[in-house]
Amino acid sequence: MNQLLATNDAHGALIHNDANERIREILTEGTAENTRKAYQGDIEYFMTWARVALGYEGFPVPSPVVIRFITDHLKGLDEHTETKLIGMNLKRKPGPHSLNTICRRIASLSAAHEAQKMENPCRSKEVSMLLSKARRASARKGEGPAKKRAATRDILDAMLATCGESLIDIRDRALLLFAFSSGGRRRSEIAQAQMENLTEIQSGFLYRMPYSKTDQEGEGKDIPIIGRASLALSEWLKRSGIQEGHIFRGITKKGKVLGGLTDKTVARIVKKRASRAGLDASLFGGHSLRSGFITEAGRQGISLGDTMALSGHKTVRVALGYHQAGSVINNPAAMLMG
Repeated sequence: MNQLLATNDAHGALIHNDANERIREILTEGTAENTRKAYQGDIEYFMTWARVALGYEGFPVPSPVVIRFITDHLKGLDEHTETKLIGMNLKRKPGPHSLNTICRRIASLSAAHEAQKMENPCRSKEVSMLLSKARRASARKGEGPAKKRAATRDILDAMLATCGESLIDIRDRALLLFAFSSGGRRRSEIAQAQMENLTEIQSGFLYRMPYSKTDQEGEGKDIPIIGRASLALSEWLKRSGIQEGHIFRGITKKGKVLGGLTDKTVARIVKKRASRAGLDASLFGGHSLRSGFITEAGRQGISLGDTMALSGHKTVRVALGYHQAGSVINNPAAMLMG
């Protein structure tokens, strides 16, 4: 974070110490923990690369440095720089970055400039054009982001069939159904789910989502937990004895209930159940439940509006891709030849 707040006199980026502290507080308190860690890691990597490769330090970063970063990491670093970065444990292995990683690091750099109200080199025409050309070249090569497979209802049922009657099985069943049926919750939202936001109603439960990735202001929304999901959640709460704090907890082999889960543990549970169902676990992760919910909604002809109302997507573009992937099998045009 300190590197993020560095200044460069030559570019007129002098920021008073009080302002630095305010920026630090905004970045710390106003950003989700996982996002904040990603920002810090990306900025540390970028600034270390700039220092090692170019002897450049400070903010704001001029656009030629950003362009050099992109080209170096698309085509491969020089041996000296790469060896240095690997030796500092900032780069895991030799070779170019993936385009996704480059774009993420540039997005973090952009956020750092925006937070300090500096001229943003990442928004320059040259940088935007270079990234656009890189994306097109990647697409033509058939390269694309590695997406986890959507856990649609048939796949989820196969996962649920592996859950027996042990406390771990009961937790996993409740977690999977809670995540899927409540709109395809993100793994961080599942890990952070709290009893204080859960209200029992006649048909099941209402869960008050206090904030989310698309609700950073914390307006909140009520989400129904009904049907099979409510039955599984009731059984978990009864057997575990949980009355406050995290809804989903770790469990020892002897059945002792521990503290809350991490988002990585949620992903591991999905992978574990996929493996036990005879599926390739490497194709599944925490996001599989979210994409699976939207894809299944498309399959069953549920409107995109109703689906997004539950999933919490703010933009149609992202949700539409998954929804159309599900609804395409019902397209009557596919039966023109009978």
